[in-house]
Amino acid sequence: MQASGNKGRRSWVNTYPLWPNARMDEQNHQVQSRNGVIRLLGWNQYPQTSTAAANNRRNDRKCVQARGNSHMRRLKLLSLLSISSLALLVSGCGGGNSIGHTTQTTTFDNPGTQTVGVSLTLSATANSGLTVSFTSATPTVCTISGTTATFGDAGTCTIDASVAGNSTYAAASQIAQSFTVNPAISPNTTIYITGYALTANSSGGPGNNLPEIWKLTSGSPTATATALSMPSGMTSSYAYGIAISGSDVYVAGTASNGTNDTAVYWLNGAATILPRSMTISEAGAIAVSGGNVYVTGFEENSAGNPTAVLWVNGVATTLAPPSGKAYSSAGTIVVSGSDVYVTGIASNTDSDEVAVLWVNGTATLLPMPNGLTGDYWAGGIAVSSGNVYISGNTSPDVGNDTAISWVNGGVATTLPIPPNDTTEGYGANAIAVSGGDVYVAGAGVSGTTGNTTAAYWLNGTATSLPLPTNTTVSPATSSAVGIGFSGSDVYMVGSAGAAAAYWVNGGAGTLLPLPSGTYESGASAIAVATQ
Repeated sequence: MQASGNKGRRSWVNTYPLWPNARMDEQNHQVQSRNGVIRLLGWNQYPQTSTAAANNRRNDRKCVQARGNSHMRRLKLLSLLSISSLALLVSGCGGGNSIGHTTQTTTFDNPGTQTVGVSLTLSATANSGLTVSFTSATPTVCTISGTTATFGDAGTCTIDASVAGNSTYAAASQIAQSFTVNPAISPNTTIYITGYALTANSSGGPGNNLPEIWKLTSGSPTATATALSMPSGMTSSYAYGIAISGSDVYVAGTASNGTNDTAVYWLNGAATILPRSMTISEAGAIAVSGGNVYVTGFEENSAGNPTAVLWVNGVATTLAPPSGKAYSSAGTIVVSGSDVYVTGIASNTDSDEVAVLWVNGTATLLPMPNGLTGDYWAGGIAVSSGNVYISGNTSPDVGNDTAISWVNGGVATTLPIPPNDTTEGYGANAIAVSGGDVYVAGAGVSGTTGNTTAAYWLNGTATSLPLPTNTTVSPATSSAVGIGFSGSDVYMVGSAGAAAAYWVNGGAGTLLPLPSGTYESGASAIAVATQ
């Protein structure tokens, strides 16, 4: 699996809108019954349709057979059965699925991931027009009053929908929908997620990319999307990195006029184009410290050769490649005290890329993984208690991609394959440290289905991240690209299907709302602010 994306910040699988014009079509798999169509769908991922028709036919057939036997057989049957047995027989043939009752169908959509403290109005319909009733199978997590669900604890909520019968309709089969309930957002906390959304053109095809910010707060845990301004003269742009300083929100990204890309950053939604000396420039990450704004990226000449750049307060500084390498590009950045750490890539050609760490402008090659023949690069960086943690990936000449990490520039460690993966490649994107625990976000590809699934590593142990229960694109792929912490809760962001998504504490993902006028989105980074 070849990595793609920003040359300075190589990502694995779906970090950025790697193929912004590509769309995934939903596939409806169906089987035909004698009473209609029964849709085969994934577990609690799509609207489910239930019908009692099949049971009705089986029960009615049994009753017809019993009633249609010869008179002598009925006499023999009566002589052998007790009155109580006859009562049971009559009850079995004349109950809710009896002949003469019309079957009814109930549709109950999965509401998707919810948050503690939020109320949800439930909606389900019966084709009979009868009232649908709701009950909770998990009252410690969620309770029901009429059509309102309230979430009191994090976990899995299961809600049952049922419709009673009447003189015309038989009772419908009960439908259950299960979904994750995330913990409440900590008081005085705001979670910012940045990424992109793709518009449609007049013919319904892919249009332009818009830079976006989604915001969640303790008082409003349902995400709201806000588009960042389009830089002057530009028609499309992506947001890649985000940082918070006080009440100010900084975002780094790249804009395009349809011919060339240009590095840009936004402060509270207003765009500033960063200066460049070459044909193309791109920005991929941003940090704010001590009143200074740091943006990393690269410039590229007309021959396509990149040079790593660090902009500080809008002034560009070239980051020289390590000895023996001619080209470079800068990816992620962390500022710790007075030290500035930047990860990236250096190369002589497109086929000999190596991972680089710059500390205060001085480049060092990160060690090549043992036995590797091929490319490798650095993806994310974190500094904690004086230790420098870096995540990355390999792209071997033979074999599959793997996720790797370094601590303090030591020997590269290969991270274990995610559980959802079997024989295909996997990779790491972001890395973060909290309370001594090291988290890495990434994805793996199933050798069985070929689908990419978001994954993370906690202190070296791999775990797959569940899809949002209301993901509607099939086949549904996902990837995790950013990590943030709010108290003891761990947030990861990325994409699921054709939408930006986030995960909390490894539970099922939550789809972020698509901005008005768009049909596809993806998240690239997260920042958590506590006032």
